[in-house]
Amino acid sequence: MARPVKITVNNNTGMVLKLKTQNVVHGKFTSNPPAIIEASGSWACSTRTGGAYGPEGTITYETDGGDVTVEFYYNHPIGSGSSSYRVVPNPSDSMGYEIKGSFKGHDQNITFELYTIS
Repeated sequence: MARPVKITVNNNTGMVLKLKTQNVVHGKFTSNPPAIIEASGSWACSTRTGGAYGPEGTITYETDGGDVTVEFYYNHPIGSGSSSYRVVPNPSDSMGYEIKGSFKGHDQNITFELYTIS
């Protein structure tokens, strides 16, 4: 049973982000996270599962010097469990974020909005 999640990141931070790691706990990417997210760009990737668990994992990006990292977590379990998504910037005051989309339903379309903190 496929359990698709489309993940979009809108990067409005002014910082170029480079892919550091991706850790898929369950499922697999049907379109991979890109190597670079431009300073004012966006990207989308999707993940799904065909097994007994829904897709779950983390994608981590860092700035050029590695001074800032941002981790995106997704978990869309099969069954009655609630889906969960989070953004973890490090340092925590390096950027703001919003998570948009519906955490209900079979197919989920989630957008992570990143922005500068002034």
